[in-house]
Amino acid sequence: MPKAERLASPQMRRTLLATVLVLVACSPGTEAADTTTSLNPTTSSDRNPTTIPAETTSTTAKSPTTTTLATTTTIEATTTTTEVLDGNWADQPLIVTGFGALGWWDGSEWVRAEDEGALPVVGGEDYQIAVVGLQATTTGGPQALVCEPLFNLGVVLDNDELLGEWPGPYGVAISAPWDLQPNLFEPFADDGTFAAIAAGLLAERGLVVADPVIKQLFRTDLEGDGLNEILVVAEEINGGFLPEEGDYSIIFMQKVVEGDVQTAVLGDSVVTDPEGSFVVGFSVGAVADLNGDGQMEIIVDSAFFEGLGVDVWEYVDDDIGLFPYLQTGCGG
Repeated sequence: MPKAERLASPQMRRTLLATVLVLVACSPGTEAADTTTSLNPTTSSDRNPTTIPAETTSTTAKSPTTTTLATTTTIEATTTTTEVLDGNWADQPLIVTGFGALGWWDGSEWVRAEDEGALPVVGGEDYQIAVVGLQATTTGGPQALVCEPLFNLGVVLDNDELLGEWPGPYGVAISAPWDLQPNLFEPFADDGTFAAIAAGLLAERGLVVADPVIKQLFRTDLEGDGLNEILVVAEEINGGFLPEEGDYSIIFMQKVVEGDVQTAVLGDSVVTDPEGSFVVGFSVGAVADLNGDGQMEIIVDSAFFEGLGVDVWEYVDDDIGLFPYLQTGCGG
């Protein structure tokens, strides 16, 4: 399919990427857990968020059998390496896709490319590719206008096909020399636990699915603290992004915080009535350290009819949780 040519409207992107308050579903046949809900604040002392962070609910398990992170294991904390790659890197670690720049970390906060009139590159810089299942490098040109006719500010990469193809998974490229994956990130097979959790989340959204299809399932250690998070994408879209009743896509993360299993939804699309609706497919594009602090961010793709969006989510802390700091997109 040719590259998308028009960026989704701000209203659509806000709709597609809105985060919701969710309850953790227990496996069938187990004792119901006590649930307590906490709303994350929208600001922090060292960040300047502009949209609402992912809201979470926490579940205190009464017994090991009620814990939905049964497959989560404790591993030795990873030591961040100081080894860097040789290359011609940007003065600021610019993050781009093939259809626009997302932004960079200026040493203290995220800078969004859409808020700036210029990018911190002159052309000829090297870029590492961050996408599921691939490690590679490429070279980029000077700043340019891409995604015609929207003309996003970005750069043209020599090998942008390395980032992936529509509808994804689709990654990002960053002009930075450090190890992009210093901590655990690996796929694993579902034993039915996370399909059951996905079914509960879909039911809350008005769609009953007995056995949701798990498209992606990863365990990762975002913070390098030896405690794993779980990333799940459940999806079944039958009409090629033309909505059909029963289509769904949902991406969520589970994390243990002070003994509670917390679930945060990063994106969801459920079709209960195709008339006047649309469907969006979500995927994990990559998990990578995009600001060089030894902790990893989550790249989330949102694919829709003739379009694709990419968002960078950071786990700020246990109070704020996940927050989408950077985004770009191109499509119909």
